[in-house]
Amino acid sequence: MTTNWPAWALLMLALGLGMVVALRRRRAALADRMERASRPSDLRDAELIYLEKRFNTSDPVRLSARLDRAYRMPSGLVVLLELKTRSVNRVFPSDVIQLSAQKLALERQTGQLVAHHGYVVAQMPDGAREAHRVQLVSGEAVVALVRRREAILAGRINPRPAASVGVCSACAYRSICPDRLGR
Repeated sequence: MTTNWPAWALLMLALGLGMVVALRRRRAALADRMERASRPSDLRDAELIYLEKRFNTSDPVRLSARLDRAYRMPSGLVVLLELKTRSVNRVFPSDVIQLSAQKLALERQTGQLVAHHGYVVAQMPDGAREAHRVQLVSGEAVVALVRRREAILAGRINPRPAASVGVCSACAYRSICPDRLGR
């Protein structure tokens, strides 16, 4: 009896490749289930459409924003989600501004309708996660913040001191800030 080694080798290679493909599909399905389970309940039926993607606009101001995640609801509305690793389970005003800037950049670049709310998911050091639904600020408010920043950097207006001593103490400009003595 003669053995057809090339045919046997091809059969083994095909079986091996089939197993690799099956394992990859299984991992992808598991990752998809885990990602869906980690979403806020409002987004469980939504489609993940963007993951760590940058969007840019120059109208009405120059803006570049990288989205952590964006989901398309069955209605077609896009909802943004920002992941934060932090030691406290809370949302900061900067989180809302960040999501609002992302909304403006995404809408301007793609023409898609983005929700006026989004989610900040805070992950604690112990691995616990909590989703916080936040109301986004208007596009006009984002434009005003960008223009104010530009005016401060150009020296046309003076910055205001931070409302929080903690923010003020971590500021890179603290050494030259005229208000630092009051903090």
